[in-house]
Amino acid sequence: MSKILDLKTKYHNYDSRSMNNHQKTDLREALRGFSVGDLASVDEHKMYVELLKLFRTSLAEDDKLKGDNYPALLESLLSVGEDGVYSTPLRFLFELIQNVDDCDYADHSRVELDVQTDYNNGKIVLTYNETGFTPFNVFAITGIAEAAKNVSSDKVEIGEKGIGFKSVFGVADKVLIQSGKFSFELYKNNFTIPEPAYENFEEVSGTRLTLFVDPMKVKGIYAEFVRKYHNKEALFNQNPLLFLNKLTKLHLYFDSLRSLTFNVSRSAPVLGSDLQIETDVHLSVDLRDY
Repeated sequence: MSKILDLKTKYHNYDSRSMNNHQKTDLREALRGFSVGDLASVDEHKMYVELLKLFRTSLAEDDKLKGDNYPALLESLLSVGEDGVYSTPLRFLFELIQNVDDCDYADHSRVELDVQTDYNNGKIVLTYNETGFTPFNVFAITGIAEAAKNVSSDKVEIGEKGIGFKSVFGVADKVLIQSGKFSFELYKNNFTIPEPAYENFEEVSGTRLTLFVDPMKVKGIYAEFVRKYHNKEALFNQNPLLFLNKLTKLHLYFDSLRSLTFNVSRSAPVLGSDLQIETDVHLSVDLRDY
């Protein structure tokens, strides 16, 4: 019996309200302990998401004891504006770009992020060529205060506290996460509980995030991004790639006629007296818009 099937058998008679604190702790540690090699088939990845849903739902039941308005308060904190932590509608995009830069890549000379703003269907789709989500990545991204330093002391994935990714819910009502054999949705009104999404499933190479956003917001986000970068000075003083470690290309597009592409190439850093210095950095930007 596989590790995930053994865990599912152990908890198949439980629901989110019947689990005691000891059982929740036991399930939490078991889910945190899964490695990439512990899950093989699509069914096993789906089982992991289902068990994670059970665990997160049980925690959500506990949250109700903190106050009737606690869930609504968490949701409002992720909004854009005076009441939320995000003062600009573009903040979520920069948070996601940083998260993409934190991921693992097979070829560090080609680390690319495509951002498609689909006005007609009310979607913003981010696609990037990382090596793919690990079970712990799924566990961490569904939490709020989960430290994601499971690999080494100097490695942080998906944002140490999970808050950076949650910025998507400042603009999106739902996000579909597809990576390798993982496929699940998170909703704004309960953004820690993953919903398995395996209908018509196709395995994704790398990772694809689909944000479901009001169409007018989609249009405004693209327009704001272009407005921010429509002049030459922005290439240097606001370039979203310049201060990242890995990302070499960012391509944001609205349709076949309107797009904005940043590229950066760099050599290995040279160790100076006390600093690492990059001596051969090439930047370019291509804006195609009306």
